[in-house]
Amino acid sequence: MTNPDKNIRLSGPGYITKAVHILENGVQKIVTSRRHRKGRGALIITSEGVVKSASPKFKYPWLHFWAPSHLTWWVAALFAVGSAFFSVGGFIITFPQNIPNALANGTTVNWIFFIGSIFFTSAAVCQLLESINAGDSEGLFEDKNPSDSFLWVAWQPKRIGYMASLVQLIGTVMFNFNTGNAFISDLTWGQQNILIWTPNIIGCICFLIASRLAFMEVCHGYWGWHPGSIEWWITTLNLLGSIGFIISALYCLAVPPGENVVSFSWLSALFLFQGGVCFFIASYLLLPEMFSE
Repeated sequence: MTNPDKNIRLSGPGYITKAVHILENGVQKIVTSRRHRKGRGALIITSEGVVKSASPKFKYPWLHFWAPSHLTWWVAALFAVGSAFFSVGGFIITFPQNIPNALANGTTVNWIFFIGSIFFTSAAVCQLLESINAGDSEGLFEDKNPSDSFLWVAWQPKRIGYMASLVQLIGTVMFNFNTGNAFISDLTWGQQNILIWTPNIIGCICFLIASRLAFMEVCHGYWGWHPGSIEWWITTLNLLGSIGFIISALYCLAVPPGENVVSFSWLSALFLFQGGVCFFIASYLLLPEMFSE
């Protein structure tokens, strides 16, 4: 990407996801969209190739679980709880023979999914607020930080992290409708598809788009292979979870009664369980991402 300042090199897949500042004595300062959005600061590379970071470091980042003063911690915690609920619900439907009858009944399962969707939406709101209040970062974005106060609403379509967060929030709201409408009884197959399946598939599509944008943000391109990066694993797992959710939704489309169609409800639940597990692991990885380099 072109930039009038010759000391800054911008790059990214349509969106600006990385800015490399050329400083004195061969020193480079690297600012990335995700690191900035997560409050992790820039990377400094000295002329000798030594990498220094402004983000806090902990001796055992994989075991550091408590940081409620950070929005990222709330995103991780709320997504983890929501993912756990969806994983449990998917497991119950897939393996009902191994579950007590009190838990395997339809009403209980509906409540599990509905509560999980509320946690998903809460996490998505925190994630969007995190992106909105990231402000500018030394040439990474064209716009400046509009206010020193905390912002609740903003429109930042030029930021890939913001767009990923916004689309995912829309998806979680669709899941609220999907899981809430599941409590309505005596629905025809057509009503089930309109009230339950349609918001479900829309929510899954939003999750897939959001995960794809987040993956591009980390790779600074449309595709990338960076297994040594925790950010890459987080976005890859979220992408796999979104694929699992959308496959699950496709298998649970209601059909007219009497149709000679093989039921794949167990397969739908299995992919829902798989997606939930992927989201749960990715949510946990947000914590060591905060506290390690």
